[in-house]
Amino acid sequence: MDAASQTWPPPTPSPPPFSSRPRAASPSPSPRRRHSKKHKPPPAPARSADFSALPPELLHQALAAACASDVAAASRACRAWRDALQPLREAAALHAYGRCIKHGASRGGGGGGSLDTERQRALWLFRRAARLGSAAAMVDAGLMCWEDGRREEAVAYYRSAAELGHPIGMCNLGVSYLEADPPKAEEAIKWFCPSASAGNARAQYNLGLCLQNGKGLKRNQKEAAKWYLRAAEGGNVRAMYNISLCYNFGEGLSQDPLRAKRWLQLAADCGHKKALYECGIKLCAAGDKVKSLTYLELATRRGETAAAHMRDVILESLSAANAQRALSDADKWKPRAVHPQKVRRWTALKC
Repeated sequence: MDAASQTWPPPTPSPPPFSSRPRAASPSPSPRRRHSKKHKPPPAPARSADFSALPPELLHQALAAACASDVAAASRACRAWRDALQPLREAAALHAYGRCIKHGASRGGGGGGSLDTERQRALWLFRRAARLGSAAAMVDAGLMCWEDGRREEAVAYYRSAAELGHPIGMCNLGVSYLEADPPKAEEAIKWFCPSASAGNARAQYNLGLCLQNGKGLKRNQKEAAKWYLRAAEGGNVRAMYNISLCYNFGEGLSQDPLRAKRWLQLAADCGHKKALYECGIKLCAAGDKVKSLTYLELATRRGETAAAHMRDVILESLSAANAQRALSDADKWKPRAVHPQKVRRWTALKC
């Protein structure tokens, strides 16, 4: 038979015909051997990473932007980490002492010296802590240099802190690029983005502002509103006012007058001058002239020139007692301190 006539696969052989002869007993399968657990080799112990072998420079750089409590906690991990982080612990102590001196001098309660002397003493402590690697001290040293007009030195401190990953340092470096002459919006965006992603509310607001105005990137109102909302929920007062406008006019978000009103009220309570002025106008239209005068007076004191004329008009229409009560409320008023965790709860709508 040739190969072409063969079938594939080959047919199975037919069973043998029935036979009366007894079949030979097939050998029984051998029983399976059971292994005793006592002969099972023990598992190899898990190898733990030896963190003490990390290079001290790498550990120092990784924790340069961390807070003092995190540095202290890491120092307790092992002796190698304690020795490597000793400069950062010293820097944290110097930075904390410098902040006490700076804020004490700003409140007029310094250590007996003049205001300028106390500020210079605080700056010296910040610079010393910055040389030891503290990113937070670099930021505070940069702030003081910026306030004193030494902007190049301030930018150098901001850049050092930003390269270590400090969110405020990255944000301040971005702001310095925006305020440069000429402005460098593209460079500012490069630092706003990581700072905003790290949760810095000021960087989120500035990123939204650049998106709204098309500075450094393509204009995108929807993305701008998203970053405004994040910044507002993080406690940024300017973003609260901007997000109220977004909800009011439907720019980047669905139009929602109730949410717009709540964000505007919160911005006013936190001291935003335009929000105070607009709330004063709304209160006047609603018939509450006493409270309206309080808001317009506060807006005028904060530099909102448009509020002054309306304040004078309402002041003339009120009695002397009501006018005095409104101005007294303005004297006693203090801006509301908001915590980021409570902002969203306060502005949430009831179902």
